Amino acid sequence: MPIETPVLVRLNMLLLFMVAIEPFLLDVLFVKGLGTDVGNAASVYYGLDIGGMNLVLAYFTHILASEEKKLVPRELISRYKTTRNLLIVGASFFLISDLPVFWGISVGELDLRVVIWLLTIPAFWTQRIIESRFR
Repeated sequence: MPIETPVLVRLNMLLLFMVAIEPFLLDVLFVKGLGTDVGNAASVYYGLDIGGMNLVLAYFTHILASEEKKLVPRELISRYKTTRNLLIVGASFFLISDLPVFWGISVGELDLRVVIWLLTIPAFWTQRIIESRFR
């Protein structure tokens, strides 16, 4: 970011912390499994962590896409806004999956929570495909 405010610095520190704990939570999730208390707790924290990272990145992207600040060229603003919106959707998927209603529900062999997480992958791939066609 070409500008630094106390809020952006704190959010950057929060983002770095969330990025640092994500591999640990994912490891605990795979080692313990979703059927255990530790694995279930790790999955809740993992969803909060990934959702939080996406929200922070969406906020950073929102700042960059602000037309008044003129931080990026005008022709890139719509791309940044699309990215911001997809980050918010991705964050929503992860944060909604942490609601207790999704705990313990399975779709086949997978927890519904994991299925919801996997649904974010096609959204981001689609975004990348669309962006590559407009370059």
